[in-house]
Amino acid sequence: MIGHAVESYDFVIYGSSATIIAQHFFPDDNPTLAILSALAVYGIAFVVRPVGAAVFGSIGDRLGRRTALSTVVLIMAVSTAAIALLPGYTTAGIAAPLLLLCCRLAQGISMGAEYTSAASYVMEQAPANRRGLWISAVGSASFIGSAFAAFALLALHSASPHAYTEWTWRIAFLFGGLMALVGLYMRLSLEETSTFRNLEAHGETSASPVRDSFRNWRLFLVLFTVFALLAVVVHNLLGYLPTYLITTGGLPEVTVLVAGGTALLLCTGLCILTGALTDRIGRKPVLITGVVIAAAGSVPAYILAGGGGLLTTLAAETLLIIPAALIGMPATIMAVELVPPHIRTTSTALAYNAAYAVFGGTAPLLGALLTQHFGHLAPGTYITALAAIALIIITTALPETHNHTTTTSQPHAHDRKPTSLRPTP
Repeated sequence: MIGHAVESYDFVIYGSSATIIAQHFFPDDNPTLAILSALAVYGIAFVVRPVGAAVFGSIGDRLGRRTALSTVVLIMAVSTAAIALLPGYTTAGIAAPLLLLCCRLAQGISMGAEYTSAASYVMEQAPANRRGLWISAVGSASFIGSAFAAFALLALHSASPHAYTEWTWRIAFLFGGLMALVGLYMRLSLEETSTFRNLEAHGETSASPVRDSFRNWRLFLVLFTVFALLAVVVHNLLGYLPTYLITTGGLPEVTVLVAGGTALLLCTGLCILTGALTDRIGRKPVLITGVVIAAAGSVPAYILAGGGGLLTTLAAETLLIIPAALIGMPATIMAVELVPPHIRTTSTALAYNAAYAVFGGTAPLLGALLTQHFGHLAPGTYITALAAIALIIITTALPETHNHTTTTSQPHAHDRKPTSLRPTP
């Protein structure tokens, strides 16, 4: 949970500080272009996430879940803390945005297998009748970290708005690096999962997890679709909405941070309740409910976001956090239950991060461009359209995984055939 909380903390710190980062790391002669550039750097980290998924997902399947989890959190710690120490554009010129870009690329690579490796680890350790609850506890850490980021920025801003704009925003990045080191210490003390130990003992680990993952392209495409919608909902909420509320809605930064932090804390509880619910009634009904709410509530969310007050902002964010929880938790649970254990971390990481690279990283930048060219409701309309497409695919192609288990050993590599979309009973 700590490692995953740091991941979301880093992204929210950057997304919520985009206007300040634009001032410090880009030329100030065109403020709109500077903000778009800062959002583009936000998105570029997503482009390399599939690379991290292939590299560290393979490490998780070949060398162990614990090894992968420890390595990614170490890279995350270094790259996050480094942002706090970078020189600005007035000091370093063009080197400033280039160094910022390098740090974001390192963050993106490290995050390529963070969440799905953590979910795979918990899935293989948790009791079968409580997988939904415990995997969702890990997923809830995303919103814990996000809320903590919002409140950390709020505290720094409240202490001194001028100092916050000038330099104390850097403290938030430095603290993120320190949190990641705590996660590293804890992960180094973990035991390897019994599932991986069993695969290793029988010589059944995959020699080429990436190749084996793409052999079952139907499963990959279905998971990609679900995670694509999740990426757009989550990163509109985390990456674009704070900038939208300030630049388009005209809200003070303090109001945006208070509303965002409160909504994310609510989402944390909702994630855990969602996971427990999937253990009782199944994964698929909860997932479909979340997709329907995303389709119906996204445009009203952006209508409310332009209302200009704390309550309307909270209402807008609530309409986005509900589908984020109802989609994100069952989608993650179903993914790690559907994929066989010899390629579990690689296959889920590739599907998750390919979707996030295409749809998550572009969400803030695309949201800004859609707003600029088509009006303030365009980002909500974009989410609605994707939700409608995802609903069709999920309803027809994604099987229920509730009350099913996955085998802990697989056929030897030369006997393997592509797995079906049906979980092993």
